[in-house]
Amino acid sequence: MIRKPLLALVFLLCVFLASCAVTTSQTITTPTTTTTSSDPTASTTTTTTTSAPAEASYDALFDNTNFKRFTIRFSMANFNKLIEDMENYFDAFGSYRDNTIQEVDILYEDGRGAAVELYEVGFRTKGNIFSRVLPIVRNEQGETIGYQQVSFQLEFNETFRHPEASTQYKELKNRMMFDLEQLNFKFIRAFDSAAVTELVAFDFYREIGLIAANTSLAIIYFDLEGVIVPYGLFSVIEPIDDEFVKRYFGKDEFGNMGDLYKCVWQNFGPADLKNDLNPDEIGVSDYMAGYRMTYQLRTNKNKSDHSVFKNFLQKLNAKTVPNYASVLSQIIDMDSWLKALAMGFLVGNPDDYRSDANNYYLYFYPLSDGLYQAVYLPFDNDQALGVGWNPFGNYGIDLNVWNYQPAQQWIGSSSDLPMAYNILAISSYRTQYENYLLAYSDPQTGVFAYQRFYEEYVVARDLYEYELNLMNHLGLQNFSLNDRSMPAEQYFEQKIQSVRTQIGNARS
Repeated sequence: MIRKPLLALVFLLCVFLASCAVTTSQTITTPTTTTTSSDPTASTTTTTTTSAPAEASYDALFDNTNFKRFTIRFSMANFNKLIEDMENYFDAFGSYRDNTIQEVDILYEDGRGAAVELYEVGFRTKGNIFSRVLPIVRNEQGETIGYQQVSFQLEFNETFRHPEASTQYKELKNRMMFDLEQLNFKFIRAFDSAAVTELVAFDFYREIGLIAANTSLAIIYFDLEGVIVPYGLFSVIEPIDDEFVKRYFGKDEFGNMGDLYKCVWQNFGPADLKNDLNPDEIGVSDYMAGYRMTYQLRTNKNKSDHSVFKNFLQKLNAKTVPNYASVLSQIIDMDSWLKALAMGFLVGNPDDYRSDANNYYLYFYPLSDGLYQAVYLPFDNDQALGVGWNPFGNYGIDLNVWNYQPAQQWIGSSSDLPMAYNILAISSYRTQYENYLLAYSDPQTGVFAYQRFYEEYVVARDLYEYELNLMNHLGLQNFSLNDRSMPAEQYFEQKIQSVRTQIGNARS
């Protein structure tokens, strides 16, 4: 099993034990490839150093058997500016959702021996009004007494020091790492003691042939001019952006890509896809104006008139037309959507489209003759598989397979979510959806299986638990399958049984 380099750990342990306010300016030692016992408490370690530097590639980043560490280096001026900007935003708008980009340097290390430094990288915090907090903790006198986790994004194609016409500016604006322009980091919530909930949920979507973000784990350190903050374990998530579209969908014959929208419950209400669009719900969000669009355009920002999206809403909601089922198959990639509906029901995320009109992307794939098909892309699955928000009770295990009320009364009823309700009202689509549920939950051959969750859990525990404890990291330190809202095995067993019983009874 690959594990972290001991020299780095010895150094970090020494500075951490010396004081929480570390003054050394040393950096973490370049990692080596390390082989250890599969027992995370083993006291003996055999180290083998690779003969050549390993590549910091996309595949290595999202290989969950590969240990990963990021050190984010701030100048104190830039770290203080991050805090100041977030506090100013709070004073103006009542939340810390400031997206001002700060300059950092980063060091990436992994268990294969890769060690890559990048300078002049962009850093901004991420999260909603509930999860976005200051990365520091203050006492009543306003003094910093500690640190707390907040999700963030690294922007590899950012620049701060060069004039726009310069060669350096152009090079940095085109710079990528891991074949990505940006990379998202989400802290593992305290209730997810298994650590791999979101990772496994995304893997389930991908394993049934759907397009979904790649996800992995990494340990994070902040280096504040030598003050080392063991910042914790984070999910590393592939951004859904123009590079994502190029990777998974490509471009049409004219070099164009379709419109991509992030669909989230924001200032103007839920992303329910009803045909009652407020003009202020759709467009490119102006974060400094203090509000965010419900349907946020992420590609073609300077040329889209949103007509493709508006046409989609009109046809989706025109369910009285005689050929409605045929119309739906023209405007929606129906097979992928029915697969996503089935897997989403099994995963049990209460904050997705079907449950909460929230947290998904729609990509309008260009076909021909001006036609487009909407492709649903799942997003934000950290509250699922028996942990987190529990609006339905019992983590949604007993929900009706075909029809249930939304998680929040402000949405209305299930009929107010047309991309689920209208489609499952059509018998052929409903049968296809049932068949996918049965296939994915099959006890012998189904993708949706506790064994997959357990295997990912063991790998993550063996890679990260030792260092999280040794360095007294923020957030999750001790892994557990049972010390969570619902034991993972219980969720899988009961969800599978409920789904198969409901469909079996309906078909008997």
